Amino acid sequence: MDDNLNDLRLCVRCARLYLESIGPPQGDNSIETDNPNQDSSDVTHWTERAPRRAALIVNTRSRRGLEWFSSAKETLIREGIDLVEARAVKRPSDISAIVKAQINQDIPLVIVGGGDGTFGLIAHLFARKQTVLGVLPLGTGNAFARDLGIAPNVAAACSTILTGKVAHIDMGLIGDREFLNIATIGLTTEIVLGLQDDMKKRIGRVVYLGSILRALIGIKPFRVVLELPEGTFNFECLQLVIGNGRFHAGPFLIAPDASISGGWLSIYALASRRKGDFLKMALRMRSGTQADLKEVKAFRAQSGILLASPAQRITVDGETKLLTPVRFGIMPKALRVLVPETFSE
Repeated sequence: MDDNLNDLRLCVRCARLYLESIGPPQGDNSIETDNPNQDSSDVTHWTERAPRRAALIVNTRSRRGLEWFSSAKETLIREGIDLVEARAVKRPSDISAIVKAQINQDIPLVIVGGGDGTFGLIAHLFARKQTVLGVLPLGTGNAFARDLGIAPNVAAACSTILTGKVAHIDMGLIGDREFLNIATIGLTTEIVLGLQDDMKKRIGRVVYLGSILRALIGIKPFRVVLELPEGTFNFECLQLVIGNGRFHAGPFLIAPDASISGGWLSIYALASRRKGDFLKMALRMRSGTQADLKEVKAFRAQSGILLASPAQRITVDGETKLLTPVRFGIMPKALRVLVPETFSE
């Protein structure tokens, strides 16, 4: 009985830590556009500027979609953007087809509004294409926008579209799926499976609390075999993350040197059977120093094979559709996207 009570207290503490680390939602009136992790002195002298002909596609099921669509449309038209199409999409399942149609019409800039799930869904459509992706970050965590240095408010996002530059960023590949942010097995997958989209929209970050608690209570260790060019690694695990960018789950760093344009994937794993070690790791994730713990293994790779016993479900940019074993790799400079002037490739 005492052990069960201690486990429950530990799970509650971990969940609260996550929520406190993310902090309150950003207001729509803040104007911060710079990424504090990027060096403004390292900007390339020759830059490709934002196209002035564009389509605007907004997922109105995302948390701030309805609010932002009209405001963004008005701002972009007022500032001289030729919007050939402006669509507020109520069904997320329709977004891919609408975005694909704009790309096939050679629209030079397609601006998409949504959360990390939306961008994970449509990013592959832009891979190796000339069409540029514009980002309106309307979600809860907005890890992709953080990687690009775009603040989660309509003024900052529109400013990037109007005055930003075109950058070439990487995409990850796992199985037959491209990804922008992360592919993960273990605890994170269980958290994602426990989330309810309608609740995320209504109450935002607080909805994570119940899902985190359920995942922490129910998670069981599994064995991982990670085959990388540098060798094969075999260990017990509660969570493994393969990251393409710098951030995941909102403000948490995958690694201090992780990069969405560096040409490699950053990997870390909680190689432990003890749930208490998740709390130790979580305390360091804001700074990305979780790999300093002996319970955490970290790697950098351009390709590899992931195996697990028992087989694990894989969450790729918020969608759980794959199963181990699986191959993974990097697609360098695959995506053209608008970023603030301070973004450094």
